Amino acid sequence: MAKGHLQWTLSDISRESNVTRSLIYYYFGKEKDKVLEEAYKFVISHIFNMERTKTVGIRERLRDVLRDVKNMPYLFVLYYLEKNAGTQFGKMINEAEALLMKAMKIEFPDLSEIQILEIYLKELGAIAFQLPPERVNDLFADYIKKN
Repeated sequence: MAKGHLQWTLSDISRESNVTRSLIYYYFGKEKDKVLEEAYKFVISHIFNMERTKTVGIRERLRDVLRDVKNMPYLFVLYYLEKNAGTQFGKMINEAEALLMKAMKIEFPDLSEIQILEIYLKELGAIAFQLPPERVNDLFADYIKKN
């Protein structure tokens, strides 16, 4: 639905998602900001994939993110639009990035902050480039052993 920022209605969401308005109201309330907040939480959970970071390596996490973004391309668009917008959602994204950097530092304790940032920027580049998930093994050879 491409109507612009807050130019949509909950009825529009209901029609697009084939979910009743009453169900949307039940879970999210009637405020657009609350619905948008939940949408950004969803984006953050998929782009940053923090739950899987702790259980799988960097390559598998990136494969998962690439698959998610292929199926839901708007995830990266929403990330890009809000990252430095100075909004509540931009703040949520920046907090998630900081948590990811900490998790990566734990995973790679011998790497410097710059090297951690390089890995993250490679990940963002892979997402923007729409790298096929099967090509992920070609990345990060300088940082980690093949898994």
